[in-house]
Amino acid sequence: MKKNLFILSILASMLFPACENELPYMDKPQAPQLLMNAFLEAGKEENTVSLRMIEADKQQADYVSNGSIVVYVNGEKTETAQVDKGYRSFGDPNCMLKTSFRPGDRIRFEATAEDGQYQAGCEVEIPLPIEDLIRVDTLRTQLRGSSSMMDCMQYKITIHDRPNEKNYYRLIIEENTYRVSSETGTRYGPFPFYPEIINQEDIVLTDGHLTTADDDKFGILDWTIRNTNNVFTDGRFENGSYTLKVYTSIPYIRELNRKDHFYLDVTVRLLSLSQSYYRYLRAMNCLDSEDYNETFMEPVIVPQNVSGGLGFVGASSEQRVTLRMVDRPPLW
Repeated sequence: MKKNLFILSILASMLFPACENELPYMDKPQAPQLLMNAFLEAGKEENTVSLRMIEADKQQADYVSNGSIVVYVNGEKTETAQVDKGYRSFGDPNCMLKTSFRPGDRIRFEATAEDGQYQAGCEVEIPLPIEDLIRVDTLRTQLRGSSSMMDCMQYKITIHDRPNEKNYYRLIIEENTYRVSSETGTRYGPFPFYPEIINQEDIVLTDGHLTTADDDKFGILDWTIRNTNNVFTDGRFENGSYTLKVYTSIPYIRELNRKDHFYLDVTVRLLSLSQSYYRYLRAMNCLDSEDYNETFMEPVIVPQNVSGGLGFVGASSEQRVTLRMVDRPPLW
């Protein structure tokens, strides 16, 4: 949603009639470069790494015709993963890593493409998760929307900060549906769904900029960027505990088959992030937001940690709690 940009442009023309905004010219890389992106999760059976080629005169990156990544964990080589052209994620061939990473592991990637013509590398450490389990309390309630009250689920999530260090976190709420066939007993799923997290009432997730549903209508000069990635630091509860308060839509079964047994679990995930990963997701909050206006706001700096090429590799570990929210037996 754009916040009355027409009104802002009129105000700007009135306040700064003779002002010119000059931006320095940033030349593009002249030679093709290897682009490497990945978001590693501790304990995951498979992690994917995307390898692509990017050139100065092209708007989009190209697939690599051949490429590989050598993986080192704590200084020891664990595998060499080749680009799998048969596997597509968002249209990109990926390297599928079979190495399972653990919190505290130091990971190094050495990537090559086009018969070794291009190389890129990256090092990242898997952060440690919080030590104590998170506690989740739920409540079915109502929240004021843009035009009326809406039914929603409230989550109060109590977390305990890792002591004596600066920590970076991300909150994810995941719904997983399972179906058990009444005829064969076969279980299908999980079928994941990520509901939008409404964090407008939480001082930590909004960084002190609490909002309401009326802000879009009346907040003409409100340039707050929504924290859609739900990332935060321990700056307001360092070495202590804090209870996040957020909302989602009411979890419900989307299947209409009345003969099968359906379950729906909600998993509350608290990811511990590296500092660079936190900064990357904060930058994505701006770049993906319709509220961001490059004329009136500071430029967004997207971190990159790939040497010899371009891209970003992030790492996370997590604590999670799973709640059974729906248990619907066969209706006939």
